[in-house]
Amino acid sequence: MEDATTDCVAIAETVVFLSYFKDLKDPRQQGKVTYPLDEILLLCLLAVLAGAETFVDIALFGCKKRELLRRFRPFKGGTPAHDHLGDILAVLYAEQFQRCFVAWVAAVTGAPEGVIAIDGKTSRRSGRKKDATPARSTWFRASQPASASCWVR
Repeated sequence: MEDATTDCVAIAETVVFLSYFKDLKDPRQQGKVTYPLDEILLLCLLAVLAGAETFVDIALFGCKKRELLRRFRPFKGGTPAHDHLGDILAVLYAEQFQRCFVAWVAAVTGAPEGVIAIDGKTSRRSGRKKDATPARSTWFRASQPASASCWVR
């Protein structure tokens, strides 16, 4: 019974997430679309939440977790390979995507839409060790385009 409740909550959250992106235009030719944009966005969100950092990681997550993904959307065409995933995301309108993303994060966090900061640091006393944790920083301001920095060894 608890699994059914968890599934309902997860599906409801998926609907909420995707509702913020409903106005995001998909510039691809609709007759040639194998992977619907809502499925791509959901795949990326879940993969990144699970620790994916690259398109290769996201594609691998999609292959390994296809049954999980199908609990939320059909994924009739499966999931795209990393290069196809990159091509799909590259044609999206960045400013429009940013507005959708910032609105969703603001709603989830309760923070105002004007500024959302995600920050990471290198592990304390890791120095220049090979296993040092990478630092990440992302800043979003409604008045400026998104900027991001990522340092990965």
